[in-house]
Amino acid sequence: MNKSKAIGLILLIITVVMWGISFISIKISMDVFPPLSLAFYRFVIASIILFPIMKYAAPKEKLLKKDIPLMATAGIIGITIYFFFENNGILRISASAASVIIAFMPVVAAFGEIFFLKKIPKLTALFAVALSILGVYLVIGGDLSSGGSLLGYLYMLGAAISFSIYLIITKPLFDTYSDVTVSFYQSLFGCLAFIPFLGFEKVNWSQLNPEISMHFIFLAVFCSGIATYFYMFALNNLGVTISAVFMNLIPVVTFIVSYFWYEEIPSSIQLLGAAIVIISVSIVTLSEKNKEINN
Repeated sequence: MNKSKAIGLILLIITVVMWGISFISIKISMDVFPPLSLAFYRFVIASIILFPIMKYAAPKEKLLKKDIPLMATAGIIGITIYFFFENNGILRISASAASVIIAFMPVVAAFGEIFFLKKIPKLTALFAVALSILGVYLVIGGDLSSGGSLLGYLYMLGAAISFSIYLIITKPLFDTYSDVTVSFYQSLFGCLAFIPFLGFEKVNWSQLNPEISMHFIFLAVFCSGIATYFYMFALNNLGVTISAVFMNLIPVVTFIVSYFWYEEIPSSIQLLGAAIVIISVSIVTLSEKNKEINN
């Protein structure tokens, strides 16, 4: 595994931890911020953070006119539409249950690569995708129907599908632009697309307290700003399938955080599911490493 892929792997793990915790922070932050308003303010701050980084790391890169439609589409699908689904889903079901639906994303991403990128994943990667879904299912005790509404699960399924589409259409942008440039412009376009809908929501500023402020800052600075760039770097260097499969670790992180935050006691089946997810991610990583050595 070369240096860029090794760094990408490390950043991907850090991202997964941040995004796993984010399900708890989103749940808490929505005591003040409605779903779309929360996402909008998150990415306003993220765009402010990413802009000077882009100017420092890639000062000569300019967004070409011909690439604006693709960049804007990716930003709207991966940020505006995704967070519309995700935040509304988390509002209606538990954080752990919401995170588990994202487990379906690698399946969509893998088949998306087949149909759109004409890339056939290795059998070991497909096996790991199926195995990871089983593991995530076990993490929540094998009962997706507990603790929330059907609409909440449908919202989360929409989030999984939209993010998978986003991964596929973002990949070609790396042929022209750096990771940070893609991160900034997608955050900007995604943020702007929220504006027409903000008038339909009301932020409860009077309910804002230090705890909620801490969770919001974590979401905006770390999850939307730093983690978005980390994930773009990983996506560019590791590819769609690996980046998507690693998302299966998110429910494991969410489950662990929920345990400490809400004092939920894990069952033996849930611990087994967490182990299966970790093993499945390891299978994909080792598979890609062996593929690189053989080539």
